[in-house]
Amino acid sequence: MTHRVKQRSAGIVDVVVIGAGHSGLAMSHVLGERGIEHVVLERGEVANSWRTERWDSLRLLTPNWMSRLPGYRYQGDDPDGYMSVGEVVDFVSDYAKYMSAPVVTHTTVIQVAAAADGYRVSTNHGDCLCRAVVLATGAFNKPIVPRLAEGVPAGVEHLPAQDYRNPEQFVEGGVLVVGGSATGLQLAQEIQRSGRPVTLAVGEHVRMPRVYRGRDIQWWMLASGLLDQRIEEVEDPDRACPARTITAACGNTRARHARSQCPAGAGCRGRGPPRGHPRWESAVLRFAP
Repeated sequence: MTHRVKQRSAGIVDVVVIGAGHSGLAMSHVLGERGIEHVVLERGEVANSWRTERWDSLRLLTPNWMSRLPGYRYQGDDPDGYMSVGEVVDFVSDYAKYMSAPVVTHTTVIQVAAAADGYRVSTNHGDCLCRAVVLATGAFNKPIVPRLAEGVPAGVEHLPAQDYRNPEQFVEGGVLVVGGSATGLQLAQEIQRSGRPVTLAVGEHVRMPRVYRGRDIQWWMLASGLLDQRIEEVEDPDRACPARTITAACGNTRARHARSQCPAGAGCRGRGPPRGHPRWESAVLRFAP
C-alpha cells in the first residue's frame, strides 16, 4: 500500500519538498518537528523510483541495521540481512504513514521559478507559492549512457540498468555489461546464472571487501568515523566520490564476498574499457588489454 493525502489546490506554503523518497520524507520529518508548514510533491507513489526503476532481484548494499530514518529504524528479525527492493518500498512507505507525511502523489513538478518573497512551483495540478524549495529527487533518475551506445548496430538490443528487470528480457545470446561497480556486478552475476555468456567491461575501481574480521565493512566504516566524513574534508573530492565500491551478491539476504573481477564461473569474461573512441565494426567491439 502507498501513502496518499487529499490533493491540495494552488496556495501558499512555507516549504515545498519535491520527491517522496527517503530523503524527501526525512526532510518532511525535520520540518514537521520544527512546526514548519510544508508539502511533499511526488510524481508517482511514495518510493516511486524503487517501485518503477529497479530490477527485480535488487538487494541493498547496506545491512538492515543501517536502515534508519529520523525517528524510525528497521524493526525486523534479520538485522544482518539485506533488503530486497520490495522490502525497501515497504520500509519507505511505512515511514510515510508512520509520520503522517503531507504527501501529494501523482503530482509532477513542471517548473520552479523565482517569485516575490520565494518561489512559484508549477505542477500538473496547479501552482504553489512557497518561501523555500527542497529538491529531493535523487541522483539516479537519468541514466548515464556512454558514447559507446551511439554506434550500437541495428539488431543489438541495449538498455540502461534503469530499464532492466530480469534476464528474461533478453533474447538468447551473449550480453555485454558496461560498468563494474555494484550494479554491474549484480546484473552480470544474475545474467550469467540464466545461462547466457557475459562480458563485463570495467574501468578504475578501488573495491572494498564485503566482510572484514567477521563484520560487515559498513560496521567498520561507521566505527572509524569514515561515514561521518564530509566531502569538503577529503583531499580530492572528484576521486573520492566514485572510488569506494561495495558489492553484495544479488538474490542473497546474507553477505557474501563479491570479487573485484568478473563473477566466477563459466561463460563470464572481464575486460577493460573500450579502446580509444567508441567505434563499432559490424557487431565487434575491441577492448583495452
